[in-house]
This record gives sequence, structure tokens and C-alpha cells, in this order.
Amino acid sequence: MTAATAEPPALVADHLSRRFRGLTAVADVSLRVAPGARFGIIGPNGAGKTTLFNLLSGELRPTTGSVALFGRDITALPTYRRAALGLGRTFQITRIFSDLTVLENLTLALHGLSRTKLSLLRPWRSYRGMTAEAAALAASFGLAQRLAAPASDLSHGEVRELEVLLALALKPKVLLLDEPAAGLSPAERVDIQALLTSLPAELTLIMIEHDIDVLRGVVDSAAVLHLGSLVVQGPMRDIQNDERVRELYLGGAGASALPGKSPPPDEPAASQGSAAPDEPAAPEGPAALDGSFPAEGPSPPDAGGGP
Repeated sequence: MTAATAEPPALVADHLSRRFRGLTAVADVSLRVAPGARFGIIGPNGAGKTTLFNLLSGELRPTTGSVALFGRDITALPTYRRAALGLGRTFQITRIFSDLTVLENLTLALHGLSRTKLSLLRPWRSYRGMTAEAAALAASFGLAQRLAAPASDLSHGEVRELEVLLALALKPKVLLLDEPAAGLSPAERVDIQALLTSLPAELTLIMIEHDIDVLRGVVDSAAVLHLGSLVVQGPMRDIQNDERVRELYLGGAGASALPGKSPPPDEPAASQGSAAPDEPAAPEGPAALDGSFPAEGPSPPDAGGGP
């Protein structure tokens, strides 16, 4: 295949920046993600991860820079246009219809692809084809036994799985997952990891995740952000062994805190600076390349917060 006919990257961020008044939340970040890649975005609180996702999905417009999906510039397109072109997204905060059943949630998501998606006042039997497709989707990923259950009755882990299925129902080509394992028990983390590793190989997956064990089990490469800037990107093995990453997360004491080992209990916290307005700020402890980066926490009274 020649360079002229080479397949374009699935997603390209070209010198993306986003400023909020005097604060730069994302600073000149460039990424190229190949079709079918499993790509992670990691970093501590205030690194700009969710802001970057919001720029990619269209929730926010960049101050400078551009976004391209399979070679098409989508920088100026709204979220629903990006979704129609194949860009899916999940969020840190649960977004499901809790009063509807699992089957009804999935059916409505599938209905969003139809030309009659704005015609909702119709008999439920008219959705028969979509309900069958919804049931098949649930069965493919282990929720077949919960189709009749109200979403409000699901465990936290099952809700996270349902969110992924809702995104898959829109048949995305690129799927952005914002902390799919957040708040899950060890057993639930195993389940969500199994779901993510079973996704179609042609689907391009980009995920933010603090749990490094989950991340390592799903992605093959990653980018590290720090205070809105891109520090390094590459294969996960290189990321874990990168001295700059150790310096940032371990305050220069990274030699004894390799993946699989815990940092010393008296390791001082590394200063991470100010958090972006749309990312929760929390005191930073030593980064844990042994299983998780510092988890998101509530914002202090004088700091902006949000999903």
C-alpha cells in the first residue's frame, strides 16, 4: 500500500489547546490513533484528560487546533454530527434512563440511528426489530439475564457495562471511554475488562482509566498528560518505564516503584499544580504505577469541578 492510498488515522488531534480565562486546561496536544488501536490516556487530577475528551467529542470547542475522524475535519461539528459519523462516547457520570429496563434503554439507543428517531409516540410493538437487536447485543456481552430489570436495580458494575453497550448500540467506529472502571469492586473490574477486551477488533478504542491493571489488560499504547500538556506517548511498556513519567508521578523516587510494587509509605506527595475547571481537583499522593494513578476526588471549595 502506497503512502498516497494509506488508510488515514482513526482519530487525529492536531495541536489542540483549550483555555478557560487565564487557565490553560489543554496545551498544544497532538495525537494520532490508528484504526483498530487500543489507546489509553492517563495522568493525575488536573492533567486535562476529560477536557481533551470533551474536545474530541465536541462537548467543548478548542481554543486552537483541530480534530479529524478518519481524515475528515470534525472540529466545527456538534456532538450529534460526530456521533453520526461514528464517534461514540461514555462519561464519568452515569447517563442512563434509570426508570427504564435494560432492554428499553438499549432499544432507545438503537432507535437513535433510525430516520424516525424523533417519532417516539408509537406502539412498543413497532420496535420489535430493534428489541431483538437489543437483546442480541446484551447477550453478546453478558447482560441477557438482566433485560427485564429496571436500570435502577443494576449493580454499579452492571451500569458501567450498560453504558458501554449503549455506546455500542450507536455502532461507533471510534469509542471514547471515560474511566469505565471507576468505583468498581475487584470482581466488577474483571467483568468490565473482559467486556472491553471482547469488543470488535475493528473498533478503535480510546480510554481514560486510573486503574493501571485494567488499562494494561485492554490497551497496547497510551499517552501521558500532565497539567494539560502531553508528556509522552507510546507502547504501555515504554510508558511504565519512562523516567519522565516516574519523575512526574513519583517525585524522582521511581526506581523502587515499578509496576507491580507499591511506592514507599513515607513517599512525599508530588505537587501537580492547578486543576482544569472541568476536572475534579484533589490532593495528589504518590502516583501508583503499581495498579492505579491517583483517583479523582471531590473538588475543594475554591476549585472548579465537573465531569
